[in-house]
Amino acid sequence: MFSSRSFILAPVAALAAGAALGVLTRLLETNTSTAARSAYLVLNEAWPWSALAFCAGLACASRVASAAVAAASLAAAVTAYYAVHEQTTWAGALSATLAWGAVALAVGPILGLAGNLARKRGLRGLPFRLMIPLLAVVETSARLRAEVSVQGPVGETAWTITRLAAVAACLTLAAHTMLINRRHRSEG
Repeated sequence: MFSSRSFILAPVAALAAGAALGVLTRLLETNTSTAARSAYLVLNEAWPWSALAFCAGLACASRVASAAVAAASLAAAVTAYYAVHEQTTWAGALSATLAWGAVALAVGPILGLAGNLARKRGLRGLPFRLMIPLLAVVETSARLRAEVSVQGPVGETAWTITRLAAVAACLTLAAHTMLINRRHRSEG
């Protein structure tokens, strides 16, 4: 059962995580070290931002709360991302925040609901649990095809490692679900 504290903790944690993702992504963008550049290339993709909303939805007990908290976490990430950019004019930051904020408010509830549905046990929740790692596989594969010539070896390494980790996550999630299902069938 969820306590009243969890109804406060999940939204606060999601908003804080969103703000942290936005700030960290923006700060890494201007850092020229190889490690920072690699981290920026990974964090500035759709799948980590989607994972934020998904995890916010996963942390909430109700589907309505999952949708609302996920959208709010993405909106916080977008706002923080543009708030710390020192080279953008206020008008540019405001228009970008409003545009990407609208995307966050449209996509966030869907990702939050998927996160909530990932809580279902067994095969019913598996497609939802695979959503973010599969998105990472698709996105990093596309970036390796289209952007590796621009980003060079740093991008190639970052995206290759991310893709391999995402494939491993997919296989692990599927294997775990199959083992749990097999165990429940043998017990039942």
